[in-house]
Amino acid sequence: MESLDLDGRVVVVTGAGRGIGRAIAIRAAEAGARVAVLSRSKDQLEATVETILQLGGTAAAFPASVTETASINKAFEQIAHSFGAIDVLVNNAGTLGPFGPFSENDSDEWWKGIEVNLRGAAICTRAVLPAMIERRSGRIVNVSSGGAETAMTYFSSYIVGKTALVRFTECIAAEIRPYGLSAFAIGPGTVRTSMAEHSLTSPEGRRWLPWFQGIFDAGLDVPGEVPATLVTRLASGRYDALSGRFLTIREDLELLLQATTAISREQLYALRVNRLPTVVSARPASRSLTEAATGPAGLTLRLDRLLPLPIEKAFAAWIDHAAIARWFIHAADVRWVTGAEVDAKPGGGFRFQVAGSAGVFEFTGTYREVTEFRRLEFTWRWRSLPILDGPGDTSVVVEFEQSEGTRVTLVQTHLPHQEALEAHRRGWERCLDGMASQSAM
Repeated sequence: MESLDLDGRVVVVTGAGRGIGRAIAIRAAEAGARVAVLSRSKDQLEATVETILQLGGTAAAFPASVTETASINKAFEQIAHSFGAIDVLVNNAGTLGPFGPFSENDSDEWWKGIEVNLRGAAICTRAVLPAMIERRSGRIVNVSSGGAETAMTYFSSYIVGKTALVRFTECIAAEIRPYGLSAFAIGPGTVRTSMAEHSLTSPEGRRWLPWFQGIFDAGLDVPGEVPATLVTRLASGRYDALSGRFLTIREDLELLLQATTAISREQLYALRVNRLPTVVSARPASRSLTEAATGPAGLTLRLDRLLPLPIEKAFAAWIDHAAIARWFIHAADVRWVTGAEVDAKPGGGFRFQVAGSAGVFEFTGTYREVTEFRRLEFTWRWRSLPILDGPGDTSVVVEFEQSEGTRVTLVQTHLPHQEALEAHRRGWERCLDGMASQSAM
């Protein structure tokens, strides 16, 4: 369901002279908002305003630097005078900061990146909050980055600033919730902006971020309208129950609305520190499975499912290529590129390759243990999977137990972050559903 009604609301977008900020401003205007656009470049702002006016929208330019408190305060006073009370603030202004090892970065240049990406958002937020609190109405959307989910090398100023922006969002959301206000952080995906072009074409970008080109080569970048639509939906108010969460363009917001209790209880879509569990499971488990569930690195996923299959068929479902061909793409909007390739013996491997609207995804691995009707252990590696941050290796243990059917217990370790864990949880649940639905196989 699209929720894009901003009729008559006043929306402020920083960094709106180009790129994602311009797309957000245009999308908000199309949704009926009166849009105030901010950046340091007057010419770029005027071009954004002209585009909006040509589309029949309402907009005005307010040149200002987000890192200068006096400049921002003056601009926001002018906005309130011209348009009225501000309903939505979108903190989009950002910068990359220096590339290369931190040990070689100029400290002042490194800190300037933090100034723009974090302090700029804080200054603008401070400028609007008192009036929003007084009116008991308002929303803030902070444009962060998928890089906030994991440590990344050679552009630490950007990653640190954007990660801190997510935590800032969480703190502010908790403070303003009693007043009926909301705040969100978003990951906009990879958009071909001027900053992206600098990463792709500059000597320092090519040297220190050579992997970045692969995102575009694989067609995993998105147009600016995609994050702009996400921002506009969050600005609408329909998704206020998700306030404080870090949301990306990949999220199904309607599905998340139905799961707010679980999201709050388990602190999903939030920055967190994951530690080894003190109790793996209340259900007895073998020593090997318990050890797997408390792996030394990354996050751990555990699933337990009773399948309406005899144990020999449940086991065969994991190693027979014809069976895999049925359950692996069950209820998924993909198709096989090549049939499942499986050599189910210790040291043997497997390869699944499927294609969908987002591209070609490949999954490979090597069997470490194959104990008939009892246990499988294998590595699991993905490539070109847009919901994750790149290739990764995990370990998977699957154990089988006869129990009015077959109880299948899956433990996957070394998942790099919460989003990867949730993506694999959804994927394995769908696969297990596929097995359960084919009891005659």
